[in-house]
Amino acid sequence: MIITSIFLFSTLFIFTGSAKVAASTDETQLLEQLFLDLTIDEVVNRLRGLTVNEPWATEYVTAIREKRFGDAIWARHHVTGAVQNGTFSEVNQTIFQAIENDAIGYRTYYPEQYSEALAIYANTSNADTRTDILNLISNVKAETVSKMEKRVTYGIKCSADHLAYRSSCYRLLELMSQAKTYIGNTRRVYTYMSCNLRVGPYGGGTPDVTHHTAHLVARLIEEQCSRCPAHCDAVKVSGFSPRNSGHRKICLSSKDDGCR
Repeated sequence: MIITSIFLFSTLFIFTGSAKVAASTDETQLLEQLFLDLTIDEVVNRLRGLTVNEPWATEYVTAIREKRFGDAIWARHHVTGAVQNGTFSEVNQTIFQAIENDAIGYRTYYPEQYSEALAIYANTSNADTRTDILNLISNVKAETVSKMEKRVTYGIKCSADHLAYRSSCYRLLELMSQAKTYIGNTRRVYTYMSCNLRVGPYGGGTPDVTHHTAHLVARLIEEQCSRCPAHCDAVKVSGFSPRNSGHRKICLSSKDDGCR
């Protein structure tokens, strides 16, 4: 464990240079917005429709407070119950695969936020038992933007993965704010039952979006991406509006993390 921690610190220090990022002590604010994208306050107080899975919610909060950032990221992926035994059962994807894929996107599109996150992770506690996750995040290689954008098209794109009940998404759209105020560095806009409305990271040269715009885009996703898979028990929906020069990525699905 000591050897692993030394390797992690060396890797992160090389990447971030002498930059020092102070971790926020305000539990209503995100420590960093990439992988620790739920504030302690919203987990503890179940804000904006969030439902949590114990003991992972408590572990997430405790790990952040104790600066065990690898443990916190691992717990984050279990907080809402989408992961069982380290795997997203719906899409047969492991936590490590999901983290690696997201890290590549963050390093490619959001290098400043990625660097800031690594600087925070460099100060993880010696008691952290999941420094392997931090090593994974720090060692990914950026892809060219053109290669990343081949994965998506602009506009609304529907997905067969992470399907949420349409009824939950419809109710989410009724309950969420439609104010013309910018979302800022919040990633989880609103949650209702199985449906999550999320946005990509804030910054990196990408214009922010308002709650009003996110609502309009989510409404289009709900209308265009509703489907009933074989042997389904109800109509479901999953889709997103890819990041482009005009806005952050906007995702409506059952997935409770990511959206990069």
